[in-house]
Amino acid sequence: MQSPVVEQLAEEMDSVTFNKMDVDANPNTPQSFGIMSIPTLLVKKDGEVVDSIVGYHSKDQLKKILDQYVEA
Repeated sequence: MQSPVVEQLAEEMDSVTFNKMDVDANPNTPQSFGIMSIPTLLVKKDGEVVDSIVGYHSKDQLKKILDQYVEA
């Protein structure tokens, strides 16, 4: 459910880089970040995780969260 929303935002937000990961194929990575639920979106800025978004969020909700970290 979250994927289409993320894909729409990826098209609209040029200043944000979006990456997806197959957690079944890469089980160690989510574990290293303490991810317990899917979907979980990690927001990274300057190489550091600055926010973790767990569960489904609408496009407007995600955009509002991401806008906090995007420099105008």
